[in-house]
Amino acid sequence: MALSALVFISSCAGVRIFKASPLKIASSFESGGNLDEAVAVLKNAAVEPGLKPAAKREILTALAGLYEKKKDPLNAIKTLREANQIKPDDPFIRLRLAELFLKEGLIDEALAEYTAVEKRGAETPSLLAGLGEAYYRKGHFLQASEYLDRYLKLYPDDKKALLMLYESYEASGNYPASRNALSGCAAILAEDDFALRMAMNWMRDGNPDEAIEELEKITAKYPKGNFYLALAYYQKGDLNKALEFFSKATPELSDESSFFNALVLFELGRKDEAYPIFKKLSVDGKYSAYCAVFE
Repeated sequence: MALSALVFISSCAGVRIFKASPLKIASSFESGGNLDEAVAVLKNAAVEPGLKPAAKREILTALAGLYEKKKDPLNAIKTLREANQIKPDDPFIRLRLAELFLKEGLIDEALAEYTAVEKRGAETPSLLAGLGEAYYRKGHFLQASEYLDRYLKLYPDDKKALLMLYESYEASGNYPASRNALSGCAAILAEDDFALRMAMNWMRDGNPDEAIEELEKITAKYPKGNFYLALAYYQKGDLNKALEFFSKATPELSDESSFFNALVLFELGRKDEAYPIFKKLSVDGKYSAYCAVFE
């Protein structure tokens, strides 16, 4: 005859029948805001004898996540590396490692992890975004633009990625493509910042008229734009207009505007006015090598 449930439970007094999962215990501590206890639970669980590799990898991965929450990236990286040794080339763990390296500014290490995952045939959005940002931060703008473009085809509303794509195209000299990317960033840039970036793009692309049109929209509200408007007129060859707007430049750009002001005066044949400006800049250690040409 079967024992009743009550008799069975009584007979098991003092015996632990069910062992709570360390992951659940740690999660409970984490939910309560006690990250130190959560870490302690998982650290102890990770060294238990007889722990199966898959279970250990899961515990270590969760532990790394706790270290990230504790703003302890070094231990997070160390723990993920240990997890990766259990199952080498796990793409999930290697992507996590790459993201941590990237976050910590360890660009070469991040690229090593990202490219290892890519070689295994993976092409996830996080991989494309990570490779794009890593190459961007390393200054490899052609490669950055390739990966960022592929990522943005999947997530076109990611403004951070779009801004990096714009700057990558700009640095690579692909001005029409950079302008197109910049147009999508208007919502996240200040009005004057957007206009100045767009104007400089047009000037680099050899189109000062478009730059002038951009800058004329903002100079009344943002006087800093006068210096760049003067540059656009100078590029266009309208020296009198350039001189007018260089004289309106704001104090933080006084050295730059003084140099170009003198340059315009020189080109207008007003050399007696230009020479003292070049000399003063040179004495002050500003643009000395350039000013020496005119002394």
